[in-house]
Amino acid sequence: MNRMIERMQRHGIVKLGRSGIVRLRGSGGITRRQFTKGALAAGVATSLLGGRSARAAAEVKFMGWQGYEEGLATGDVLAKNDISINPTYMNDNNQLIATATGGGMGNMDIITPDTSYTPMMAGIGMLEPLDMSRVPNFSNLFPEFQTINGTSLDGTQYSLPYVWGSIPLMYNPAVVTETPTSWLDLLKPEYKGKVALTNDVISVMIPFAMAATGTKTPTRITQPELDATIDLLIEIKKNHARTIASGYGELADLFASGEVAIAQAWEPVAIWALDKGAKLDWVVPKEGTHTLCDCLALVTDAPDVDASYILLNHGLTAEAQAHVANINNTGVTVASAVPLLTERARGIYPYDDIPGFFSKTGGGPFPLWPMEREGDIVSMDDMLNGWERFLKA
Repeated sequence: MNRMIERMQRHGIVKLGRSGIVRLRGSGGITRRQFTKGALAAGVATSLLGGRSARAAAEVKFMGWQGYEEGLATGDVLAKNDISINPTYMNDNNQLIATATGGGMGNMDIITPDTSYTPMMAGIGMLEPLDMSRVPNFSNLFPEFQTINGTSLDGTQYSLPYVWGSIPLMYNPAVVTETPTSWLDLLKPEYKGKVALTNDVISVMIPFAMAATGTKTPTRITQPELDATIDLLIEIKKNHARTIASGYGELADLFASGEVAIAQAWEPVAIWALDKGAKLDWVVPKEGTHTLCDCLALVTDAPDVDASYILLNHGLTAEAQAHVANINNTGVTVASAVPLLTERARGIYPYDDIPGFFSKTGGGPFPLWPMEREGDIVSMDDMLNGWERFLKA
């Protein structure tokens, strides 16, 4: 675990302050709404390390994407079980690692890692193996999510699929009048100055590795393939992009203001932009893209295990799933939640052909890059070195 944290420190993902508190370089928050910069840093100390609420017998300390905790509070589950939720919002999966390994274990209960990160988090000891007898609603999941890669390690379940989606190529059809077909369409001269990327390492590196190299295994690439990916991103950044958005909330604002017309995005961005008056379309480019599945997990030495299991199980009910999807415009993992979705939320994802969706997008969700080089295959360190080259270009 220490070796992993040292690597993350070396690449600027994790930094230790004088007080010993772990701080994180932001990598572009994916949130339902943009929140004030710095609020999260202040909230970690007060929310995760603060005292138990006097209003309930058990206080579950939640750290995850903003809005995800709302599903855990649907119905009367909190009142019935005398539980309160104390939320702190993350802006990157690496922040979960930084907080847990920087003193959070023993002070955190539920977090929301994605399937790419779950095996690494389990491997460094920050996730509690799940007692699946205490999560009977797991059987409610679509079969595809009961067996999805990345939620278990060595046959032990560590996380529960909660929401899903992808990173498509999004555009304003009033400006981009011909439907894009490739990530390389960002290089077209007519879009110069109207292009954006988002500062979200996985959601950028995976699709642009596919575009730059033609690979179908974008997290298992060689050094020349990594170099080609970074070169492509630098070309976009220097010669075509207006900006690199700090997060998807900011990207929605850029679309709504007309400053950006085409970008690597996330399906809910189109909904947020529509709420601000901008109608957007999106496509999965022919090369494929990054797909995501965010999960619920229990942190090692969680202080309120019993209450946490009640909420983990509740998160896989139709009611909880539909509520999260309706407010965040994400995909549900529980089949019985689909009829409870709003027309808008239900229309975003193909619930009648989930395997087809993953096949169309390239076969993901993909694992992380390996922690060590495997022959010619680059490591997580190598990828982060490349990402730093892109950011500094």
